[in-house]
Amino acid sequence: MADINIYEMKRKNCPLCSKVPLVDIKTPQQYLLCIGSMARMVLNGDADIVYQNCPLDQMMDKDNNWVRKKFFHQFKCRGCGTIYGMLFNTAVGGQIKINAKVFDPNDYPDPEPEKKAEEQ
Repeated sequence: MADINIYEMKRKNCPLCSKVPLVDIKTPQQYLLCIGSMARMVLNGDADIVYQNCPLDQMMDKDNNWVRKKFFHQFKCRGCGTIYGMLFNTAVGGQIKINAKVFDPNDYPDPEPEKKAEEQ
């Protein structure tokens, strides 16, 4: 039996987010278009930003250069609760996909430092 993706099922019938494309993003221009579309959903009250590693209005510096190499934003549809993750690496591209939950950095703690052999 095929796996059923409950998020995809809710999304197909949702008038607010059913048109959000689940795609690979190949160029910075595509990423900016996708971010712009999601930002409009937020401004219209159709979605909320639930995680971002860089504010949308601070992704470029005053000379229009990226302020970081990797960007990650998550948006949650107010209609059905689907969470969309947008990941983009300025060197290799990215994607939009449905995420099971909101990203929490605490889920990925720093590893414990290794003890030296003489300390053990």
